[in-house]
Formats: sequence, C-alpha cells, structure tokens
Amino acid sequence: MFKSRRLKNVKEAFKSIKGQGSETSIEGSKSSPKSTDSEPSRKSRDSKSSASFKLPTGSSNKNKMFSLKEANRYGMSSKPTSAAFDVTQNLLAIATATGEVHIYGQQQVEVLINLEDRSPVKEMRFIKGIYLLVINSKDVMFVLSLYSQKVLATVFVPGKIMSIDTDTSLDWMLIGLQSGSMIVYDIDRDQYSTFKLDNLQKTSFFPDARLSPIVSIQWNPRDIGTVLISYEYVTLTYCLIDNEIKQSFIYEIPPFAPGGDFSKTTSEKRTPKVIQSLYHPNSLHILTVHEDNSLVFWDANTGHMIMARTIFETEINIPQPDFIRDSDTSAAAISKVFWMCENNPEYTSLLISHKPVGQDGNQSLTMMDLGYTPRYSITSYDGMKNYYANPKQMKIFPLTTNMPIVKVLPIPRQSPYFAGCHNPGLILLILENGEIETMLYPSGIFTHKASLFPQNLSWLRPTATVSVATSVPNKLWLGVLSAAQSKDCVLKGGVRTKRQKSPAEYGTAFITGHSNGSVRIYDASHEDIQDNASFEMNLSRTLNRANELAVDKISFAAETLELTVSIATGDVVLFKYEVNQLYSAEKRPDSGDLEMNFRRFSLNTTKDVLVDVKDRAPTNVRQGFMPSTAVHANNGKTSALNNSNIGFVGIAYAVGSLMLIDRRGPAIIYMENIRELPGVKGAYISCIEFVIMEYGDDGYSSILMLCGTDMGELITYKILPAPGGTFNVQFMDITNVTSKGPVRKIDAITKETKSSCLATIPKMQSLSKGLCIPGFVLTTGFDDIRMITLGKSKDIHKNFKYPLATTGLSYIPTLEGNNNRKMLAVIVTLEINGHVKIFSVPDFKEQMSEHIPFPIAAKYITESSVLRNGDIAIRVGEFQASLFSTVKEPNTAPSAQVSDVLYINGVRIPYRPQVNSLQWVRGTVYCTPAQLDELLGGKNRPDSKYKESVIAQGTFSERPSGDDHGESSEYHYNKPSRRGRNSSYGVLRNVSRVVETRWDAVEDRFNDYATAVGESMNEAVEQTGKDVMKGALGF
Repeated sequence: MFKSRRLKNVKEAFKSIKGQGSETSIEGSKSSPKSTDSEPSRKSRDSKSSASFKLPTGSSNKNKMFSLKEANRYGMSSKPTSAAFDVTQNLLAIATATGEVHIYGQQQVEVLINLEDRSPVKEMRFIKGIYLLVINSKDVMFVLSLYSQKVLATVFVPGKIMSIDTDTSLDWMLIGLQSGSMIVYDIDRDQYSTFKLDNLQKTSFFPDARLSPIVSIQWNPRDIGTVLISYEYVTLTYCLIDNEIKQSFIYEIPPFAPGGDFSKTTSEKRTPKVIQSLYHPNSLHILTVHEDNSLVFWDANTGHMIMARTIFETEINIPQPDFIRDSDTSAAAISKVFWMCENNPEYTSLLISHKPVGQDGNQSLTMMDLGYTPRYSITSYDGMKNYYANPKQMKIFPLTTNMPIVKVLPIPRQSPYFAGCHNPGLILLILENGEIETMLYPSGIFTHKASLFPQNLSWLRPTATVSVATSVPNKLWLGVLSAAQSKDCVLKGGVRTKRQKSPAEYGTAFITGHSNGSVRIYDASHEDIQDNASFEMNLSRTLNRANELAVDKISFAAETLELTVSIATGDVVLFKYEVNQLYSAEKRPDSGDLEMNFRRFSLNTTKDVLVDVKDRAPTNVRQGFMPSTAVHANNGKTSALNNSNIGFVGIAYAVGSLMLIDRRGPAIIYMENIRELPGVKGAYISCIEFVIMEYGDDGYSSILMLCGTDMGELITYKILPAPGGTFNVQFMDITNVTSKGPVRKIDAITKETKSSCLATIPKMQSLSKGLCIPGFVLTTGFDDIRMITLGKSKDIHKNFKYPLATTGLSYIPTLEGNNNRKMLAVIVTLEINGHVKIFSVPDFKEQMSEHIPFPIAAKYITESSVLRNGDIAIRVGEFQASLFSTVKEPNTAPSAQVSDVLYINGVRIPYRPQVNSLQWVRGTVYCTPAQLDELLGGKNRPDSKYKESVIAQGTFSERPSGDDHGESSEYHYNKPSRRGRNSSYGVLRNVSRVVETRWDAVEDRFNDYATAVGESMNEAVEQTGKDVMKGALGF
C-alpha cells in the first residue's frame, strides 16, 4: 500500500473499534503547548478555510494533520478606557485597560498596537492625521504612527500630568503638571521645548495659597499664539508671543449669593475651585466650570463676567439674603462640558456630562442649546447676559445605567477644530464597566445599531451576555449575507488589505445576545470579511419591554435559518429568515396603528402561551430575521433551548417543565414536567437535541428528542406523525450517562458512514421510505464523554482530568491514497483550562493535544462552540472571542501577517480658523504655525527624525476658502448629493423636535448621515485608496 519502506506494513490509517486484522494502532502523541500566533500586534489576521486534506495514511502520528492555530479574533481583551476620533482620516482609536490600542476604519479595517507598558490608557489624541498620541495611567506618553503602525517614541514626563491640549495642525503638545508648571512637547521632533511656564497662580495671584495644579488647558480656537490656562482659583489667557498674561478671570461669590448647587455657608464669601475652562468657538467668550456646579461666562478680551449660573438657576453670584436652597434636592455634579457648534461656528450648544447621583443613582447628560451667538460688536453685556440666561432649549438625556462615564467623545462631521466639537452627529460614551453607548446629537436618542461601527465593537455596545457560533452551509450563508449589506458605518477611513482565501463547505456565523435585548448575527468565517454585514434583532421592540431584557440563551437552525432566543425572564421569541411583509421604502409611515398594537400587546397581560408577533417586524428592514412567535409560558427562567433544523423547538425551564413547539402551526405538541416522570432524578433539563436514527432494534429510524438532565440522565422521546399532519410525542426511556453534574452536550453519529445523525429535512423526508440509520449518541458531562447506543446498555466513555467547557463532532474532508474524497469524523474537546484535544471516533484515540496560547476567563469559556469544520469559537473574556483552526492547511507555507492600511496620503487637513476682522482691528496678532515653531522650538530646531513628518507636511490647506468670519465657506454647509431616495442627514438637526420617540426613523436618518459622510470624503481618499490597493496587489 505504501512505497515508504518504514510504512509498508501499515494497512489502514485508523483502527476501527472492533479491530480488523493487524492494523497499527493510533497513539496520539501529546504535543507540548505551543504558541500559535504570539505576534504582539494583531493588525488583521490572515486566515483560510478548510478544503480537502490529504490523509496521512502512511503515518502513525496522526496529529500531523491537526494543529491549533488562531485564525481570527473579535472584540478586545479588556475593557476600553479611552477613545479618540480623527475626522480627517476618519479613524476611531479605542484603548484598553491593558495597554492595547485598537484603530478602526471602514468595513473591517482594524489595526492593533500593543504598548510595552500594559497600564490603562487614559488619554489619546490624533495629530496631523498621521500621529496618535497615547498617555497611560503612569503618565508615560507614546507616539504612534498611523503610517508605519508602530510606536515611534516613548516619552517620560517630569511630573504628573493633570491636563493636556493638542491641535491637529500643530506639532506641539501643551502639558499641565501637578506642580502648576506648563511644559511643551515637540511631537514631531521627540523633544521638550525650552519654553516653560511656572505656577502663575502662585507667582502672580495667590502667593500664599498652596501649590495648585493646572486643571485645564486649551489652545485658542482662532489664535495659536494664545492659550487658556486654569488653576484651582484663577483662569487666565496667556500670550505665547508676548510671553505675558493677557487677561485673568477669578470667580468669587459674595456673601448671601446662592452660588452653585454645592455651594455651602452662603453667608460667607466663597471662591469655588475651577475644574475646567473652555473657549467659545469664536474665541470671544470663555466658560469656566467650578466644583460647585457654577457655569461662569466671561468676555475673553476684557475679563468682564457676563453671567454666572447653574444648569437651572441664573445670576447665582447676586446676593439674595432670603434665598433658601432646597436641601432635599440632590444635584448631579458636573464632570465635563463640551462647547459644541454646528456648521456655522456661531450656532453653539453646551453638552454637560454629570457624575452619578449617589452610589446607585442614575446619571445623565444635559444639552443647553444656546442658538446663534449675538454679534460681539453690537451687543451689550446685558444682551449677552440675557443670551446665556435664556437658552433656546434645554434637554436632559438620562442614561439607563448608573455606571459612571469615563470618556465622552464627540464625533465631528465638519473639521477637527474647535476641540473636536465641530458639528457632531454622534456622541460616544465609554462607561466604567467597559460598555460603549452611542447617542445621536442633538436629539439625545441612544442607539445600539450594530452596523454603525465595526463588528468587533459589537461586544461592547452593549455588553454581550451570551454568545454562540455555528456552521452554516456556505452557499446558503453567502446568499443570506447579501441581504445584510450595510453602508451606514460611521467610519470611512483606511483600506482593507486583501486576504487569501480558500473555498469552504461551511461558513461560520457568530451570534451574540446583549443586555439590552438585541441579538446580532454576523460572519465570523476564516475568509476575508469585507464589510459590516450583520443582522440585528431587537427583543425590546418585539416584547414591548424596556427592562429585564438580557439575552441568556440562543439556538440557531443553520439549514432552515430559524432562530430562537430567550431572555432572563423566561420569555422566548422565535425568528425566521424571510422577506419582511411590513417593509416600507418610505421614511416612516404614520405610526398610529403601530402604537395601537403596542398598547394592545403585552406579554404580562396575555393568557396565551404562543403569541403572534409578526406585526413587530421593523418596517425599515427589507429582508432578515423576522419575529414570528413569542412564547410566554410563565414558567420562569429557561434551562435549555434548541431550534432544530426540522421545524421543532424544544424549550426547557428551570422549574422542570419541557415544551415542544411545532413551528409549522405554530402549535404546542408536548408540555410536561420531568419531575412527574417515573424514575427521573433530575430537577430540570440541561440540554436538548433532535436526531434521526434507529432506536434499539426497531429496524427503522425515528425522530428522537434527546434531553439531558442536571443529574446526568438522558431522556429519550420519539416524535411520531399523527393524523391531520400533526405530531405526537412518546416517552421512551431514561439512561444514566454521567455520574457527575449535568449533561452539557448531546451529539449523534452514524455507525457505518460516521456522518451526523442530527435531524435535517432530507433525513426527515426519507423516513417514509423506511430509512434505517444505526448510530451512536455522544453525551458530554462534567468531565467525561460517553458514547451509547439508544435502547441498549453498551457504551464507551472517556474521562478527562479537567472539567469540559465544550465538545463537538467535526467532519474533516480528506483524500485517501486513491484521491477518493472522504469525511473524517473526529470529536474536538475543550477543557476548562484551555486544553484542546481531538479524538478519533468511535475509539477515542487521541489525535492532537494542545493548549490555547493565552489565558481564558473560566466564566466565559463555556460559551465556546465546536464547529463542523474542526474550528473552535472560544469566548475568551467579557469583551473578546477567538476563532481557532485545528486542521493544518495542505501544502501551504506559513504566510506573513497581513496589515490593513490606516493612513491615506493626500487627504487634506482643513485650514485652521483665524481671528475675525474685529479681533484683528483690536490688535490681536495672528501667529502663524511657522512663527509658533520658531517660538517654541528655537531657530535651531532640528529636522524631524520621522518620515511621517515629510508625508504629512503636504496635507495642510495653505489658505482658507473664504473670509475669516465664522460663516466662511470653510464652515458653510453644502448639502451632499445622493443617488438614493432618502434625504440627507440634515433632517437630523430637527429630529428631537419631531420624532423623539421614533427610534427606527431616527436611525434611518442617521444612516443617511453616514452615507453623506462617505460621499463627501476628499477625492484624494478614493484615488489614494486605489493606489494603495494597486500597490498591495503588485500592479
């Protein structure tokens, strides 16, 4: 059989269970755990799918065919702590608590850069479109290059950083230290400037006060020669050119004036500490924010106080001897304020972030819509006071969580200036627990729509409560994904590098359930994932619930495209992939009928167990997974769920109830409590599976429902056809299959062909022909696998040293010596300690034994899945999952790691706004970037050490496109042209007044905004993207 002399006595590659002849036994040699892909910077992983493999029939070392390798990774390893957005390159950076920096672009563009110091990142800034400045909790700075995707410099700061500011057009970073000194770092030259300011509060204002840190620092938005600096008790504007203080602002509250929300002892004079200061976008006014919640507006030129107020009270600095503050009212402390502006920077609003009220109190954001700013030259101080005292409107945006906000990031649409607050349409919120919230601005509506951001962020928007992966026939899967194409991703930057891919019989679907009741299905296959194609279902809408929506179980029938989902309350919803009968191409129809249906339908009041919810389908989705039935059994939490590929759904509850639903009705064809069955020791069913195989010595096959219990029992039911096209369920027997813990998994395989016995429509159709499939049933317990023949006592079992997280049968296509294609059946196991083993079936001979090369959280590893092609989808932690391949690629050498392109050359950075004519007449001298470079760097400033400097130099716009007023064409809104039927995103401006509660309509309009952003990208992006792609392909 073999030409090799040392293998000529080997007759067959696998020894059968009965042992035929003198075959060589397979002894799976235990290989030491080896690192599969320990490259610290996972930019984007190149991966391939399994084709047919040459079976090593001449080798006794069968693990030559198997090798553990990470093929893809989803999410991030730890919770996010900081974020930054670059509107020029259209990239989003998110940093984590373990020093990882993820940079996202369009579609699935992602680059991961690991910092040497694994401390949490607390601040990030994009500079000149090509640098990313990162600061961690140890106050170590890192300069990252978007071009080379490497860390260019690591900088240690001489002191504790209290505040910073940067400008996207400048090389300089202003650093305020705890000592009160301000130093300047040259990002482009990797050196500190000789320019330094001492503690000006102590030297010029309060020499006897204790040393104050710099609590806030900001470049003048119109003049780079002026800086706004705040100490605890004084705020000042400092002229870098003249090297002197231009104006100072000290907020003092006289006796009997109310002061801010937290102002005490009103009978005394008070000086509340400053926590932040910021410029109006036109630079003519200044706002200082104080620890007592005072918001104080100043004239930047004269230092005159215009108005002191809180969010709800005005003139709080005016003595009011009879004023009594309600002690029962608990105000929320202000944490940060953003001075937003629209396309025209003269139309502004304040977005105010608050801290939670108390330990378990909710928190909120407040928007103060100020409207158009009165002309400075013709408006009196009384007029300006009235302007700040009477905003056009105020809104409070409550969060549904009491988790503190650690980062608020506006996503601007117009330019990178005005502190990143130039016409934002979306606000990104990072919470202390790692979740990411997204809020439409200015409507204040929170949206979790998955397609707005790359798939890897879905694990955090909000936290995934459960995850499952499954194999889907590839032809079917590709057709399904075509209906999920989405062009509404907010990010438009970067270029996805082409990956190699091999043909595959099965694709991989990843399904995640989330705390807000949303369920997402997206492609997780090895091959190149080109876009954000994903399906999203919202149980909040389907069940008409606002809370207790956390998804706890998911079952997906891959061949019939049916989905069953349960939430923590025990309610279950059935979905099916189909064309939406309620789809409306128009924006949104009148919602009167829909609202009437919502008032009619509530699961808490209905007495029906099966409730038709087809009218809950979203009208803005043409095709996808539509809700069909809600199951409201009032039995409490579910303990097991299985949506079979033959139309049956098994639902088990923790109280012991078992329900079988025929989707074709839908109808309940069986309902019973297993505690009432004679001989059953278990209290509830822990897993359910549907198979088609022979029971005992029947001589024919039947549809069997197999149920594992919490006491290690296997209960067998037959599902038999009945008159009228219905089915009956017949209890058969109980078998003890494990002595330790519940049955965790049930699978089945034929005895002869070693193919799957799981129920499918073709097998079901063959039952009328007398099909007989003898097979084995595999049950997984706490730390063992048992193979049994139903109706008989004989079994085979395998024990493990550690508890099992998951197991599964895989079917690997192989080529024998005569090139005949054959499916090789193996069982893949994952132990709780990350040990992966592969065994032949049915003799349990070990074929591979390797370790996952990084630690895995035991809490989440049980949510892992073994796929039909030998892959393992492992949930690594709260925010991350990995896809591992166990089968070696045939005749392929290790390929180099493929990286996406982040920096697109030629994208121009807009001209920085300048002072207006009035300011120029008043004597404000505009400082050019060249003058600032000479002022801070000296005449002998060295040349840049980075090629990034030369690349970025030509991207700056040399002159504005209009005059220097706030309404120049640089900031004039040009309505983007579109070929689609939908209007542009301009309607979003008034959405809060019109459709405050119409979530779907708002998200539709936001999709238009994202499309408009993509269409208005600089032409250089497209051309450079084409050049990059040509270069990547070697043209």
